[in-house]
Amino acid sequence: MRVIHLDEKEGVLKVEPQSLEDLWYLKKIIDEGDLVRGRSWRRFKTGDKLRPEAGEKKAINVEVRVSAVEFAEAANRLRVTGKITQGEPEEFVQVGEHHTIDVEPHDRLEVRKKLSMYHKKILEEAKKKAKKINAIIVVMDEEKAGFCFVQPRGMTFPFEITNTASKRDPKSFEELTKKYFNEILGKLAGAQADRLIVAGPGFAKDNFRKFAEQKDPALVKRMWFEHASTAERTGAYELLKKGVLERILGEHRVQEEFSALERLKASLGREDRLSCYGLDEVEAAVAARAADTLLVLDELARANPRAEKIMQAAEAAGAKIILFDSEDDAGAEFKAFRIAAMLRYRLK
Repeated sequence: MRVIHLDEKEGVLKVEPQSLEDLWYLKKIIDEGDLVRGRSWRRFKTGDKLRPEAGEKKAINVEVRVSAVEFAEAANRLRVTGKITQGEPEEFVQVGEHHTIDVEPHDRLEVRKKLSMYHKKILEEAKKKAKKINAIIVVMDEEKAGFCFVQPRGMTFPFEITNTASKRDPKSFEELTKKYFNEILGKLAGAQADRLIVAGPGFAKDNFRKFAEQKDPALVKRMWFEHASTAERTGAYELLKKGVLERILGEHRVQEEFSALERLKASLGREDRLSCYGLDEVEAAVAARAADTLLVLDELARANPRAEKIMQAAEAAGAKIILFDSEDDAGAEFKAFRIAAMLRYRLK
């Protein structure tokens, strides 16, 4: 995310999203009621009664009072809808009418709002992720290979490849298995990703590695081979929880969420009193400067003034703050806690 101008006192933020991930971050920053200004298009009706739908599209600079924000990933754009408050040229802008600004990568946008601690954290993360880090995980066995795309905004499972080979038919088994491996290899070779991780139970991944080393040894140098107990989606999550991606990718939001959640659950399970959750307990821990890491669900941070104050106090005390995205799997699991803290020492 490129921040062109930021004036916290006046509440003005001018940005230029550089990628699809940046549009996802913008969705987290823009709220209902904000003023958003950008370049757009509006159809100007000519008054042709025979063709009432006829009209010419005109370029406009328009400001809207936001009523809805939609991240349309399939269309590679962010849709910001609201009532027009002002714009130019004035003859093509009707104040009070609804309009949607379509924001794509490299479109400039101005947002007028008071940035909360939550918004600042999101913006800070977006700036850090200016260089995208993407990975592909393939969890495979002898029957199928599931593809998982890991990106700063979360994990997606777009497709899987099925192996039609059967050991009951030895004549075609070897040929169909090679075809299966070749399909996987072709998908990985054409992928735009920083890291390629192949995992699974049994010998399928090992046999695939031998096949790939013969077919495309240069691509194999970009691959990591790991053990996973299943070729289902849970196999990809297993790698996250074991810290495999942390080792391979370094710091990463998705990995950070899963790792923090596992630490919290382990501490609560041991009853070691080095963690707590709930607004009252976390607020007390932060006030005592005992919180080492603050874990907050984005939905709570965005809407609860008390959570906002706890975040401010935690930052002032030097605590690390991890925001959980309610739309990904770690965030969905963390909804049971909503806010928690890992402690430096036990409280009385």
